[in-house]
Amino acid sequence: MTGRAITPEGVHPDERLGQDDMATRREGEFLAAALRQQAARAARAGAATGTCSNCGELCLPQTVYCDADCRADHEKRLRVQARQGGSAR
Repeated sequence: MTGRAITPEGVHPDERLGQDDMATRREGEFLAAALRQQAARAARAGAATGTCSNCGELCLPQTVYCDADCRADHEKRLRVQARQGGSAR
């Protein structure tokens, strides 16, 4: 057996990271993955056009709702529809 170490992608095999450095690296990886997921979810929701999912008003590009009140109103309506067995928009 050659004893070759398995290293994370993008890390030079001679580089040795401590536990704190590895934790920081993993935190960055998780954050990047979460941001990619959110961007994909926003694109599927039609937010790339900059329209609010609740009221249909124009808002900043890549946002789903124009403000916190619209988000709360839309989430409340979705919860009520889910309890009533209706289709959610």
